[in-house]
Amino acid sequence: MEIKRDSIKINNDIEIKILDLIWFIMIPIINVNYILASILAKRGHDLTIELDNIIPFNSIFIIPYVYWYLYIVIGFIFILVNSRKDYIRVFISFFIGMSVCYIVYYLYPTEISRPTIINSNILNYLVNIIYSLDRPVNCFPSLHVLTTYFIMRYTKYKNSKKKFYYTEIVGVLIIISTLFIKQHFIADVISAIVLAEVIILLVRKIDDSKIEKLLNLPYKVKRSLINKMNKKSNIKNKDIIEGEIQLARNKK
Repeated sequence: MEIKRDSIKINNDIEIKILDLIWFIMIPIINVNYILASILAKRGHDLTIELDNIIPFNSIFIIPYVYWYLYIVIGFIFILVNSRKDYIRVFISFFIGMSVCYIVYYLYPTEISRPTIINSNILNYLVNIIYSLDRPVNCFPSLHVLTTYFIMRYTKYKNSKKKFYYTEIVGVLIIISTLFIKQHFIADVISAIVLAEVIILLVRKIDDSKIEKLLNLPYKVKRSLINKMNKKSNIKNKDIIEGEIQLARNKK
């Protein structure tokens, strides 16, 4: 890997423009709503069905559940390498999907009943860490499932079989992990997948020319800032030169 001024060169065939990665900043910004909705939720609705009770708790699924944080970044990079337009489309899908979820969290809070887990092994200990950091609210629809499903759907078999199988297999493990560690109801999973499919259909209708404009926006802003800086620098240099000329005239 070679990091240049404006890009990151992974190998001879893959080079990523650094400004393309700026969109990642939007995720933690919009994710502030998750914290706010969690704080505001006093008591949530219980969406448990019989099948939720049949699914057993299994702490081994904390591994794919936590791996989600890395999976999302890797998935975005996979998509970016193959298609910058798909990369922006998946970000748009993310922002729309997250926004819809947050609205639901504010208006219709849900709450899941978690089991009491004894810290008898490292996996149980990790589950309890997640439980302590994340209140059992903000369940329906599942953001974990929604975002994972977007990565799965935007990773294409025709571009790379290995990447496709990786995102699909790991994605399925992440989705079912939300059920096996009792972080979500089955209704959360189903609603997230349905929501994702609807959003994907809508985002596909966005014209490529608009996607191009969005792709070029960071670069347009950068050029504008550079031009302003250069203009200020030229004015400053001009003032310095004129001052030196005037000083020289006064000495005469």
